[in-house]
Amino acid sequence: MTTETTPKTTRAGFVAIIGAPNAGKSTLLNLLVGQKIAIVSPKVQTTRVNMRGVLTKDENQFIFVDTPGIYRPRENGRLLDKSMVNAAWKATCDADVVLMVVDAKTGFTPKVDDILDNLRENKSRTPIFLAFNKVDSVDKEKLLPLMQEAMNMHMFTEIFAISARNNDGAFDMLKRFAPLLPESPYLYDEDTLTDMPMRLIAAEITREKAFLNLQQEVPYSLAVETVNFEHYDNGSIRIDQSIMVEREAHKPIVLGKNGANIKRIGQWARKDLEEMLETQVHLFLKVKVNDKWANSTNFMREIGLGE
Repeated sequence: MTTETTPKTTRAGFVAIIGAPNAGKSTLLNLLVGQKIAIVSPKVQTTRVNMRGVLTKDENQFIFVDTPGIYRPRENGRLLDKSMVNAAWKATCDADVVLMVVDAKTGFTPKVDDILDNLRENKSRTPIFLAFNKVDSVDKEKLLPLMQEAMNMHMFTEIFAISARNNDGAFDMLKRFAPLLPESPYLYDEDTLTDMPMRLIAAEITREKAFLNLQQEVPYSLAVETVNFEHYDNGSIRIDQSIMVEREAHKPIVLGKNGANIKRIGQWARKDLEEMLETQVHLFLKVKVNDKWANSTNFMREIGLGE
């Protein structure tokens, strides 16, 4: 006699992680996925594109979308800035759950208030959760009034206090998100961590190392493009990248004295790439001056910000 097994009910859906710049969204994504997918630096506006990370757990598949920090771009500002903010808002429209992350140290700043006003105006039916992040750095005397203020807004399905850096409370949110995901077969293989092209991830890793190594304002006028990604027969990979800066005066800063800066950027990026790809990486970096990259429609498409 044979017994039929009931197929398991699975859920799969999108969780958009939004917030003001430097709220800790990328750190949270990397924690939830269990691997570094999104780049992280102390500088604001590090994230420029919607980075997707996949977590398959307990018959639920969460597709997290780490979005660029939302702010009000200047009316005559760069195409890059407008594209970044548009990408973040589009992610909320396509999501099954929206998680707004607020830095508990700074609380409800004008930038956070702008986001809240936009959410109120749109009157979306998508459930909105709020996570106060970095609570490890805040006294309870400051956190409790923030929590009460958020509750008084009557716009959040639930409010969490977490520390993405210390892995405190982040995974507790998943059991609240899971019932809100649509019943669906998994959208990705169970071992998939991201669907982002490796060329883009490699460019983002190098940009992160440039951010960490360059203390001047250069990073905000800097982009990285992967121009070649080649697999060798021995299993190693060659990656050629262009670091693009907007001004000629920025080029020697990126290069550093006797090439010290770009050498260090390359060393740090190569180390991360080899850990991620689990093979030897030959990384070649060049610095190019391109004062139009931040307003280039083609480049926006290249990095995933095009229509």
